[in-house]
Amino acid sequence: MSRRKTRRSQAHNETAKRQSKPRSQSREARLRGGGTAAQRKEETTTNSPEGNEVAATTHRPPQPEEESSQADKSTSRRDLILKIGGAVGTAFLGAVAAVALERKVAPGQAVRDDRAVERAERTRARNKPPIATGARYHDRSSDSQVWLFGQTFTSDQEEKLLRGRRREIVDDASGLAGGIAGVHGGQSLTYTRIRIELLGQWVKPVPVTGIRARVDRRLPPLSGTYLYQGSEGAEEPLEIGFDLDEPKSVARTRQEGSGELGEAYFDRHSLTLSLDEPLSIDIQAQTSQSYCEWVIEMTLLVDNKEEVLVVDDYGKPFRSTALAPHYGARYHLSVTDGQWKPDGSGPPIERSS
Repeated sequence: MSRRKTRRSQAHNETAKRQSKPRSQSREARLRGGGTAAQRKEETTTNSPEGNEVAATTHRPPQPEEESSQADKSTSRRDLILKIGGAVGTAFLGAVAAVALERKVAPGQAVRDDRAVERAERTRARNKPPIATGARYHDRSSDSQVWLFGQTFTSDQEEKLLRGRRREIVDDASGLAGGIAGVHGGQSLTYTRIRIELLGQWVKPVPVTGIRARVDRRLPPLSGTYLYQGSEGAEEPLEIGFDLDEPKSVARTRQEGSGELGEAYFDRHSLTLSLDEPLSIDIQAQTSQSYCEWVIEMTLLVDNKEEVLVVDDYGKPFRSTALAPHYGARYHLSVTDGQWKPDGSGPPIERSS
């Protein structure tokens, strides 16, 4: 009984080995040769008793050229995607870096640009004075005017004066005889009025720390011819004045009412000119002792350094003269007919009839 069971078991094992052998061989073949999915499918179909013919005609292994072409296309697409992605990434990183750099550099660059502009403006400013100036004699019709000459008129000048009217002939006569216009201040005192026009030209505000009159020449008062024109009204005195008889004639305030000179102007006042800022200053210089030739000196503070700016009458000094005790010829302007009337020789007079 046990022998029969043993023989049956051996026969069963042999049958099982024969049935599993093709599958093992197929598996071994796949392990040895690899093969494609199509080949593995073909093997499976071939082992099937019903599909031998169909598998042989339907499934064809891919050729090497096709596999190479497919691989090249796949590689090209992958490379293209990588290139596009790399370009986009590079551009993005570049933009981020540029923004970061601009945020970091822009303030410094702006500062450098501002400094370059300031240097250029300073260079241009150094080619001209910090303040542009202009000056002229400035008389007011409301004042009692005098015109003083160093010599008496000739007969021709006198005839022309007596035929003429008012200031026109005086200007012509003063040009011929070198006369000086002034304001009668009483006794021997006369005033000379100057208007100066200022314009700031420096890149920064320029403080004016001082104004004074520098007298370059003194002589006795002119005593040739004296012309007088009376006042046509009253007006407040000017604020700034010079006493040309002082050793150092600084700008001073003028007292209201009396017109007398007071304290130094810059003791209680300040004056600053900015770029392109205009300013007009009326200055009244007085003398009771001499004939003076003088200029105005303005002390400026430019970049913390003092500079002295000289203001004159277009390259010539201003001129002032006190009244002399006696004149060789005197004339006054009549208010009734507007004609000049002779008064002979003598001391200064004030007449308007």
